[in-house]
Amino acid sequence: MIDFLKNKDVAVRWGVFLILLVAFLFINLPFLMPFMIAGVFALGLHDFVERLGKKLKVKRKPAIALTLLGGFAIFWIPISLAIYRLISYISQPEVIKTDKLVGQIHELKDLILGYLKKISGWTGTDIATPAADMANSILRKSGEIVFQYSTDILGQLPAIFLASFVFVITLALLLSKAQAIKEFVFKYSLLKPDLTDRLIDVSKKSCSVTLFSTLVIGLIQAGVIGIGSLIFGEGDFFLVLTLTFFVSFIPVIGAAPVGYLLAILAFIGGRTGNGIGLVVVATIAGSIDNILKPFMVGKENKISAVIGFTCVVGAIIMIGLPGLLIGPVIMNLFAGLSPLLLKREEPEMI
Repeated sequence: MIDFLKNKDVAVRWGVFLILLVAFLFINLPFLMPFMIAGVFALGLHDFVERLGKKLKVKRKPAIALTLLGGFAIFWIPISLAIYRLISYISQPEVIKTDKLVGQIHELKDLILGYLKKISGWTGTDIATPAADMANSILRKSGEIVFQYSTDILGQLPAIFLASFVFVITLALLLSKAQAIKEFVFKYSLLKPDLTDRLIDVSKKSCSVTLFSTLVIGLIQAGVIGIGSLIFGEGDFFLVLTLTFFVSFIPVIGAAPVGYLLAILAFIGGRTGNGIGLVVVATIAGSIDNILKPFMVGKENKISAVIGFTCVVGAIIMIGLPGLLIGPVIMNLFAGLSPLLLKREEPEMI
């Protein structure tokens, strides 16, 4: 009877705990993604914060504050400028018609239609007129989609700012309470202490690899292409900077195609010098990934570019823009943790 009551007590406690856990997760469901991303950043930045504190000879909390301020400046300053440009476009739609990038796109359209007219003259079949109608329709619909998407983004700004606020305070809390969280995990882990320790280390390394090899390299590549766009006067600087940053996350594609596209637009417009300069810039930006990533990632857990592509694109399809970060994290965690979890434990010798 006493054993039965003991088991019943355990069952009741676990039942109450699970009910409270489900209720807690339910009310925080709107912030699930900021919590997840904050967890990734906390794991990835844990060792960086410690090294920064030792190098600057400051305590952990000032090092955390410096890290958060630096990240805030790197991320939000260009985003704020892009939002400002977006608001300018929406408040003054007539400006879009005179935008340099729009003019370059029309130059590309006119060049292609010119070649189609020549082909029509050779073959005696008019393929230029249907192509021109289709091109004008595509450009018009693309403009409407971009305008609608931009309006939707601006309408979601309050939610974005709220999610960012939750992300920052959660990240600060996780970094400041890292030791207490680690002790809690060890206390309640169902795995052996040494395996738990190794899993934590691999998780930190996987998140760190994702943050520094993806975000840092993406920022550098976006900066190179953006500065090239600014110097040679091709494309919109803020658009090029933002597009290159997000495209750089996707393996196989990378950042270089954005620079080559700008070079093509320059060649089409007869700006040969600008085109050659942008080819050089795009080649340099594309090489940055191959030069820096081995130093940041190392040679272990080398994952195929095809797998990397499917993980990133699949994550974007499933969960939207946060998939750019979550996809590589899950991929690296799978590659790093699977050997530890599947490793067969050798029986202890008596």
